[in-house]
Amino acid sequence: MTFTMSALARSLADYLSPELPGASFYADPNQQGTRSPALFLRQTTAKISPQPGGAFLRRLGLDLVYLDRFYTVREESRLQAAADVMDQMLETFPYAAEKDGKAVALRTYDRHWEIADSTLHYKFQLRLRLTQAEDAALMRSIQELNMEV
Repeated sequence: MTFTMSALARSLADYLSPELPGASFYADPNQQGTRSPALFLRQTTAKISPQPGGAFLRRLGLDLVYLDRFYTVREESRLQAAADVMDQMLETFPYAAEKDGKAVALRTYDRHWEIADSTLHYKFQLRLRLTQAEDAALMRSIQELNMEV
């Protein structure tokens, strides 16, 4: 199974969408045409360390950014409710690769959230044990995700 950021974003969107009705999911932040409420996936950190047998342990820090309708009544309550949903659902979640579609459960670590500037930041870490080929595919998808224009 090859791990990619786009498959991760799609897997999270498929898993969370029934519990966050009406939310639009985006693989990375965008500025135009965003419908509220919206959820973005951002990578915040990455650390790699070699493992026995030629594998690598890649630690990915991720941030699910949830935006609700700005300056509305009960905005803070809706953001806290979205954080509660993520707390309940994101200890593990199903990840399906783009090619074979088989789902495996991924465990999250160091989960925490904060509300700043009317935005919920739900942060967590993934610890992925990858082979060299899987790691190379992941690095390509990370570089594509973080390209600037």
